[in-house]
Order: sequence, then structure tokens, then C-alpha cells
Amino acid sequence: MEGNGASASTTNGNVAGVSLRSATSATATEGGSMEDSTNQLWRYPGSRKEAPRQCLRQSHFDEEQVVRLMLQELRDRGFTDSYKLLQSESGFTLEDEPVARFRSNILSGKWPEVESALSSIGIDTQEHVTAAQFIIKQQQFLEQLEARQLKQALLILQNELIMLTSDVTQLHRLSSLLMCPTSADLRTAAEWDGREGRSRLLVLEALQRYISPGKMVPAHRMETLFVQAMTRQRASCNQHVRDVDDNLYADHACPLPVFPKDLRIVLKGHRDEVWYVAFSPDGRYLGSTSSDKTCIIWSTKDYSIVQRLEGHELEVACLAWSPDSKQIVSTSSDRTLRLWDVETGESLRVFTGHDETVTACKWLGDSGKILSGSLDRKVIIWNKKGEIVKQVTTPRVHDLVISSDCSLLLVADDQNSIHVYDLTTLTFLYTLEETAIIMSLALSSDARYCLAVLKTGGMNMWDLTSRTRVREFKGHAQGKYVIRCAFAGLDDRLVALGSEDGSLFVWSRDTGRRLAHLEGHDSRVNACAWSSKLAVLASASDDNSICIWPAYHGAPGNIQKAKSVSQLLSASSLPHSPSLARSSLAADALDDDKSMSSEV
Repeated sequence: MEGNGASASTTNGNVAGVSLRSATSATATEGGSMEDSTNQLWRYPGSRKEAPRQCLRQSHFDEEQVVRLMLQELRDRGFTDSYKLLQSESGFTLEDEPVARFRSNILSGKWPEVESALSSIGIDTQEHVTAAQFIIKQQQFLEQLEARQLKQALLILQNELIMLTSDVTQLHRLSSLLMCPTSADLRTAAEWDGREGRSRLLVLEALQRYISPGKMVPAHRMETLFVQAMTRQRASCNQHVRDVDDNLYADHACPLPVFPKDLRIVLKGHRDEVWYVAFSPDGRYLGSTSSDKTCIIWSTKDYSIVQRLEGHELEVACLAWSPDSKQIVSTSSDRTLRLWDVETGESLRVFTGHDETVTACKWLGDSGKILSGSLDRKVIIWNKKGEIVKQVTTPRVHDLVISSDCSLLLVADDQNSIHVYDLTTLTFLYTLEETAIIMSLALSSDARYCLAVLKTGGMNMWDLTSRTRVREFKGHAQGKYVIRCAFAGLDDRLVALGSEDGSLFVWSRDTGRRLAHLEGHDSRVNACAWSSKLAVLASASDDNSICIWPAYHGAPGNIQKAKSVSQLLSASSLPHSPSLARSSLAADALDDDKSMSSEV
């Protein structure tokens, strides 16, 4: 009969092949009955005597594995005395003598001893032995170079490293290091911190990939398990808006997101309807376009105007940021695109080649190329000189989106179809058929989900993996004008869309639940944009304004702190250039019962 002290799964009294037989699991009373004993006597592996231990719960995890992970974590965190005490008390060791000696030899640079131990340390295949030898010889080569022992380094390269790999590029890179004039230059060129740095520890961790984890516990194993658990919990949360500190004391759970209305910031700088907004990748700027023929670059530090970009002859439809946030490209009803320098506000180039309104544009990663679509049935790829690199004939383009890896292009035509292309070759792949004319598209960052806003009202979400319509979002008012949708929240777990009635709606992507109905504009909301770096939602409206909506998880302390920051921001004097239109920033204070976004 097992008592309460059993804390590991056992098979015939054994844990991981080591006897942990309970010396006594119950105590006989004078009447002959048996009483469970909370203080069990266990014989620890390697111990000569039985010692009492009180276990508070049973565990189905192997006790030796758990203790060894605890030992590794204690050692890595520098708790030497606790490490030794746990080894003594448990009878388990983190590593046996050959493995401990192998570790010590690596960290002290005794490379011949390390090489001779490879055959007995538990590496299972010759391929892995060869890979481990290369790692060791590469470290030796670098250490000889650092010590300016060039002849010995060259011998290692010519006689040993060359026999361990067929990767010519890698060998050329190593041979180029022989030309480094100083040890400091070597460390920089090799991206290696030297024998006195962490390089030997990194060699040890690299070698562990080829050694049985039962023989040598993988580096930072407990930390890895923590990260895996937190990642899985975060992945199952469908309402992220702000990054939160990892908490090992409780499971991850985000309260419902709120967009406090009394923290709303209103930006007024355009002289006519605002049609489009987009945050820069680095989060420092917000770009907006308007029917007043201009773009405005706003600083997200204080929401002052940084640049007013003038040059288009007609309304500016949309814009796209370069990956480094230093340039933008804008499109217009004047049938052109313009490339702008954000810092100077200079118009660097005018792109001509479309015959009708240019409705959409995207930056093709860091390639320096730009993609545009138009009602003239053309999708064009340009270089930054304004030259056409490639062109394909498509249906009339209402909107287009591309995947973050620039492998997919989705084009919404002026009818009911979404046309999907291989962007690398601009070849057609397939079509998704909608039930009404599509006004705008949005694509999730992982390119799995596509949103389609319909002229008849409603917004559908497609799963591109299965090519099926998986969810419909309702509640907004849609008319004949383009309203652009957006994914929002961390990991794109939220969906946002403006409305003809001046509202902005936010839904859960995964459940379809409406999380917020934001009222702050006096006219149609044409577009919205989310910044994960700032955890804010921006909305653009026909009332000539932009609203900034900070997002929180409903924690009263966080919201109160944000209110204080917002009040300071509102009270501060913003810098203005006489040549720029005045930027009006206001935080509207509303009744307490209206300060939170409504929830359905």
C-alpha cells in the first residue's frame, strides 16, 4: 500500500530505473489497523540510510527528471549552496562524472580531452559526431586567431575543418578571418566575443543538441518549459491589446479590452475629409491622407504635425510606409503615386503609369520596390526611381493587400471577387467569391485570415488555408463609400471597422463578439489603423479629424495612470511651424458612465 508520500509515478517501485522503495508506507497500530504516515521513509539513490520526507502531493512527473531540472536552474542562477544541498538531500545528480568532466573541459578549453570524449558521451550517429567535431574545431580556430597564432589557425583550417564540412561558403568565411589585423577586428568580423566571453558556453550549448537529453539536460530546460507554457496560453487568448509581463503565479488571462472615451485624443490638421491612416513600423509616426490633396505626418510622441506633404493635384487615397519608417508613398485620384522623405518632407519622385485613380499601394518588404493597384485594371511593381519593373492586367482594383513575406497578393475587384496571386511571379492562383461588391480588404500578419467589407453591409472573414468564409461581423452601417477595415490587438486577435454613422466597432476575431462601440466622430469613419507598439487605435473621419483611442485591459490602476498621462499631454503646448496648419489636440472629458467603450 502506498502512502501519501509518493510524489513520482512509479513502476514496481522504481522511478527512471532507480529504486525509490518506501521503507515503510504505513504504521501498524496496536489494534492491528494501518494508519497512513505523512512522514515517509525513502531510501535516496546513493544514500546509505533512510531519511524522513513529507510529500504534500502526488505527481505524475518523473521525480528524477524534476529534481535534475531544479538542480540545473539552481546552478544556472548561482545558488551553489542550495544546489549542493539538493543533490545531497535527493541523492540525484545533475550530471554523472564523465558528463561533468566533459563540461569542465569545454569551459576550460581542453580541446583534445573534449574530442576524445565525443565517442563515449552519448552522441548517437557519426553524422552528429562530425557536426560536433566541426563546432569544436571552429572554436579552436577562432581562439588561435585571437591569440595571433596564425600558423596554428591555418593548419586547423586546412587539415581539419575542411574535412568536416562541405559548406564552401562557411569555409570561405572562416578563411577570410585570417585577414583580420587585430583580435578586436576578428571578434567583430566573426560576431564572436572571444575565449574570455561566452563563446565556450555557447559551444557547450551547441554540442548539447547532439547529446542525449537524459545524459546531459538541455540548456535552460526549465526556462524553455516556462516559455512554451506562456506562449501556448497567450496563443489561446483572443483579446490581447497590450503586452503584459509574464506571471508564473497564475495562468495568462486578459480582461476584456476597453478603449476609454475620456482618453480619446482628437487630431485636427486636415481641411477636408480624412480618408486613410497608417502608423509607421517603428511606431514614431502616424500618416494620414485627405481629400484636401495632402498627407500629414504626425509625431506619436505628442501628436504634433511633423510634415504636411503637398503636391498631389487631387484627393489622396492612401499611403504606405517603407519598412525603415523613413519614407512613404501616397496614391491619388490624379493617377499618380508620390514618394516622400519623412524627415525633410521632400517629394522625391512622381510615379506615372496609371490611367485612372490609384486606389491602393504597398511597400514590398525591404526590396525597395512598391506595388500599386488602380481602377485602370493594372497592378504595377515600381522601383524607387519610378520605373515600372513589372505589370499585370487585373480586374478593376478596389483594394489590394499583400502578405508580410511578400508571397501573396489579394485583389478586390469592383464586383464580388477576391483574386489571389503568387506575388513573386504575379501569376493567378484562385478566386474567392463574395455575395456583394467588396469595398476594402485586410490581411492578418500571418496571411491566414482576410477581411472583406461588403457594400451591402457586413464584413466577412475568410480562412485562406481552407479557402472558406469562417465569420461574419455585423453592427456597422455601410453605404456606397469606401470604409477600410483593419486587424488590431497583439497577434491580430481583434478586428476594427468604421461606420457611416461616425462610430468605430471592435470585435473579437476568433469569437465574433463585439467588444467595443466607439463614438467620437461627427461623420463617417473612413479608415482605422492599429499600432501594437503603442497599443492604440486610430480612426479617420469625414469630419476632418483623426481620433486616437488608447486600448487597455480594464485594470482600473492602468486606466487611472493613463488618464494622468493624457491630461498632461493635453495641457502641454505643442510645437507648431508657422507654415503648417495648426494641430489641435484635445482629450474630451465625458461623463463617467460614458468613459468606457460599450460592450455587447
